[in-house]
Amino acid sequence: MPLLKTNIFIFFFLTVTTSVSLALVDRYQQVGPDLLTDHWITRTSDNNWINISENELNLFSSNPQAGAIVYQNLPIIEPGSVLFFSAEIKCDKVVPGKRPWNLARLSLVQNNGKNDRWDLLHAIAMLTGTHDWQSYHNFFYITHDTQASRVIAELNHSTGSLQIRNLQLYPVNETQTYLWIREVILFSWGAFFLLLVGSCLFAEKRSVLFRVLLASAFVSIVIGTSLPGYMKESVLHQIESQIDTANPVFRNLAPWDLTKVWHACIFFLLGVALCWMMKKVPFTQIMVIILMMAAGTEIVQLYIDGRTPLVSDFFIDAAGGLAGIALVRLFSTKEQLAIQKQSNY
Repeated sequence: MPLLKTNIFIFFFLTVTTSVSLALVDRYQQVGPDLLTDHWITRTSDNNWINISENELNLFSSNPQAGAIVYQNLPIIEPGSVLFFSAEIKCDKVVPGKRPWNLARLSLVQNNGKNDRWDLLHAIAMLTGTHDWQSYHNFFYITHDTQASRVIAELNHSTGSLQIRNLQLYPVNETQTYLWIREVILFSWGAFFLLLVGSCLFAEKRSVLFRVLLASAFVSIVIGTSLPGYMKESVLHQIESQIDTANPVFRNLAPWDLTKVWHACIFFLLGVALCWMMKKVPFTQIMVIILMMAAGTEIVQLYIDGRTPLVSDFFIDAAGGLAGIALVRLFSTKEQLAIQKQSNY
């Protein structure tokens, strides 16, 4: 395959450059005071309890029908602001409820004057089971239609205990150095993906249909990767709500995360398209392309607002691509055996 060595070199160069720049350059700087106070509001029942001490929250629930909730209304925040929210969290024997969101969680929820915007990025942590003290943090973009917001710690229709300490919430701005580096990094990765696509599209002479299929797979992956966190959460929330409304039994029984399904399916399509486009290319070279796409789309999320690269997503992507390659190669092998058998007759 032409340019494969060039693509591999550029991939490793961008990977190192992205990692080093992220480690050396501070993304945010604090521009305002901490927004949290000691004025927490609790909501619980007889079997559940909440204890509040200096900058620490302790929640316990033995009644999943009621749960335990503590929240704090925040002052009016200027739309377009970015908030940094951090805390140390510990939970013990948390048993989730029936819904996906019925668990232990710490959230920042925005309200547009009519409804809470659960479709926006809202959670710092969503936990089940037992976890020792660990630091969690996230950045929240305040939308232009947000009229009120609040911080919520809760055992939402679930049982167990939840402890939270060292909560911090304050406005931040991205530094100019970071903004400049992010533009360069994203442009460079975009150019790499275009080069990778182009080298695959013209690796062999195939019909326009195969090229459209391959280009569509690449474009779908890049679009899915570049969506900011709040947009991804909004789309996912709408899809899950529609599934839950149409068939709640199916939603409750489904053991998979919809985002993981999307990862596997789109890379399966990519594997199929690559194999059909490049039948003469060795299996190892096609797999290298799959791995570079899987790793590259995760690494670039380091510079996408509200997104986090996950090793698990990389393996899901690789597995989906491998399954697509295996399917096409198996079909091609059977087809060749059938043709050979007919020729023998």
